[in-house]
Amino acid sequence: MHIIKAKPASSHITGKPVITTLRRACAIAVCLLFSHPALADHDNQAPASQAEGTMIAAFSVWEPFAIEDEDGGIQGIDLMLLHEVANRLGLKLKSQPCPWRRCLKMLELGEIDVLTSFAYSDERAKFAQYIYPPYSRVNPVFYVNKQSPVSITHYADLRGLAIGSVVDSRYFEPFDSDPSLEKYEAGSEILILRMLEVGRIDTIVGSDANADYQIRKNNMQDAIIKAPFRSDVHNDIHMALSRKSSLIAQQDRIVKIMRDLHKEGFIQKIHELYWPDVIPVDLPQLDEFPVTPPISSE
Repeated sequence: MHIIKAKPASSHITGKPVITTLRRACAIAVCLLFSHPALADHDNQAPASQAEGTMIAAFSVWEPFAIEDEDGGIQGIDLMLLHEVANRLGLKLKSQPCPWRRCLKMLELGEIDVLTSFAYSDERAKFAQYIYPPYSRVNPVFYVNKQSPVSITHYADLRGLAIGSVVDSRYFEPFDSDPSLEKYEAGSEILILRMLEVGRIDTIVGSDANADYQIRKNNMQDAIIKAPFRSDVHNDIHMALSRKSSLIAQQDRIVKIMRDLHKEGFIQKIHELYWPDVIPVDLPQLDEFPVTPPISSE
């Protein structure tokens, strides 16, 4: 992009009356900007949805949590969860798609009330209040070709194998930084799955939720299976509230709703619908988490 420096207006327009008029116009514009309540205090405003009895949520397509249909519609684990929580709060759900980084920024600024598919980090906890217990859990898993499976029961079994992974992805340590492993990167999980299916690599590593979905969607169940090895790492998936949302005042109520959804089997049912490969015991269990949510960083 080329930027052309503009010449001063006085070199084209001469005479004090014109310059004075321009200065007055600028002064009026500045006064209007800072006197308008919607503009002057934007960062401190809660989402307008609260006055309308709605809950504003954002999502980024991430199967099977948010799945885009052929006609552009969205369904999945997160959408069913959001609708149920909003319904139990007596609110109408208003959801909107966005790139993931934009979703995070909207939550930070208070432009939305809630965001799902949210993994914990201390940095995020500064602007997001995590709801406990989490409603899902994803794990790094290795997959092999069913017709010619290699044995992967321990981490050491990975050495000497051609391993497919998604570029710029992080799975677990020591795998991510292990220089002794032979890794082949591609732009998406479906690409490395196809490489595994035709025997170009020995195994792939992937997030079980996403990889399971792609295997099922592309009818690869008879060609690709999970290896026995599991790392000790998993990522809990949360719902989170913006700290600038007025829904913060209902945090305890939302925590109770989430616990009720676990107890009633709702969480398991929506996973069975959109992620049938998941084993119920692999989902977050209520006894793993205290009744009251831990205090997040301010």
